[in-house]
Amino acid sequence: MLFYLLPYLLLYALNVPLALLTGYIAYSHGQPFLRWLIIGLLLPFASVFLAIAVAIRHKRRMAAARGGAPAPVPAPGEFE
Repeated sequence: MLFYLLPYLLLYALNVPLALLTGYIAYSHGQPFLRWLIIGLLLPFASVFLAIAVAIRHKRRMAAARGGAPAPVPAPGEFE
């Protein structure tokens, strides 16, 4: 019986770290962690790419808002 469940258990074991990674990427760019964790659990592989796309969009918007001024240097331990 366990033999039949093993592929699903392995996929679930991979799903949780991917959801945490998605939440971390989003949180480090100012998005809510819990929302992206849930998205990561529902869309395990696609959510990582979605979070990266949101992070890239966030960086581009921040650069456009500065109007060509150089980016401020973050303090140690501070997210960009």
